This record gives sequence, structure tokens and C-alpha cells, in this order.
Amino acid sequence: MKSLLNSVELTARAIVWFARQVVICSGIALMVFMTANVIARYLLTGGGFSFAQELPVLIFPWFILAGIVLAAHSGGHMAVEWIYDKLKGGERSIAFVVANLLSAGAFVVLGYQAYLVGEIAGVERSPVLQLPNSIGYFALSIGSVLVAIITLNVVLRVLRLGWDSRTNAESGEVAL
Repeated sequence: MKSLLNSVELTARAIVWFARQVVICSGIALMVFMTANVIARYLLTGGGFSFAQELPVLIFPWFILAGIVLAAHSGGHMAVEWIYDKLKGGERSIAFVVANLLSAGAFVVLGYQAYLVGEIAGVERSPVLQLPNSIGYFALSIGSVLVAIITLNVVLRVLRLGWDSRTNAESGEVAL
């Protein structure tokens, strides 16, 4: 059992590392493409790069969903902390586990449904780059499953180590 929990914790760390890389790379790509396109609009007679209109639409879902994964890891995504303050001892942990199991299940369902819609949307292509329109749906699908895994990791940590081992949602900036 302990090796399973260690594997889940290592998996969560890998997911967080991956999400950080996606946020950084996609954020940089968004800034570069959008800035280059704005500059090109003023310098080129054609009015900018035609492909640069499509790239933000394709990159932005990855940027957002990686941020959601990081928020879920830090306890800030869809956190409802006030109810736990009204409960004591084991009731608090049980409420936390039940709420997070429901949340993880909902994210798995969302991920599956996004995958199905992505399969359908994959038939259509973007006008310039000819990339499938399913990219955003697959980002949602992958991001949802990763949030579910991160959420289950926190549930297992609370079950194993107790209430104080959960991630606390604190407002403010979180360093990547």
C-alpha cells in the first residue's frame, strides 16, 4: 500500500512539473506570436501573419488547463474551505474526501466527454495551418484527467496522513 501511495505522489509531482512547463512554454509562445503579429500589422502591407490568428486559439487552451492543474495541486481550484471550518475531527476529513472524490469523478467524466467531442471536431481543420479543430478539446480532456489524478493524490494523502496534510488554498500568487 505504501509503494502505491509513493507512486501516486511521484506521479502527481511529475504532473505538476509537466503543467509548469506547459504554462511557461505556452505563455512564452503566446506572447511571441501575438507580439510578432501586432508588429507585423504595422510593418507589412499584408496586415500581419495569417497563421498568427490561429495560433493563440490553439495554444491558449493548453495554457489555461495547465494553470488549472497547478491550481488544483495548490488547493486553489474550486476550493470551498468554509464548510470544513464548521466540521470537527473525522467529519471534516470525511467531507473533504467525499467532496474531492466527487470532484475527481466529475473531471474524469468531463475528460471523457471532451475526448468524444474532440474526435468529432477532428474532422474540421483550421483555415490556414490545416490543424484539426480538436486540439482544444483534447487539451480539455488531458487537463481534466490530470486534475482528477492530482485531486485523488490529495485524497490519498489526507487518508494516509490526516487533515493537516492536505494542500491549503491560499490567495495570492503562486510561483511557477
